[in-house]
Amino acid sequence: MTSAIEMKEIGDILPEAKNESGLKDQRSFRPGSIAEIQKAANYQPLVWYVSGNEIGIGCGNSVEDIGIILSCYVCIWSACVLFFTLLLKAAIDTDDQNTALHAFLYFAMLFFCLVGGSVYTGQLELEKIKKARAYRRAEALKAEGIDASEAEAAAE
Repeated sequence: MTSAIEMKEIGDILPEAKNESGLKDQRSFRPGSIAEIQKAANYQPLVWYVSGNEIGIGCGNSVEDIGIILSCYVCIWSACVLFFTLLLKAAIDTDDQNTALHAFLYFAMLFFCLVGGSVYTGQLELEKIKKARAYRRAEALKAEGIDASEAEAAAE
């Protein structure tokens, strides 16, 4: 299903916008692609040359990036194992009354309440931002002398 409005590339609209780095407006200082960013930073992804063929090993990552990613995984899993070991030790030490298990339950309930409250307040914040944008848009239209209902009809 195609829409009535076709998306045009900047090179289709302004042929003079084509330059050596691809389709990009001459005034733009932002890079147009990942390859342009990597070229500017002299980034070398990890590759393996076999019989003249170049095979990407690290999904486009450099050796340094792969080392950072692996060390992050090792740290996260080490912390996870340490945390569960401490929880198991606490559960074994309080085996008679299951005090640690009750404490874990209450901490988990508190955690879920805090996460739920964060999500709820985040949604309220998004609604507040949308209302503020709509109000500013309506005020801008009023300043231009356009009625808000006419602007909505024109937008549709």
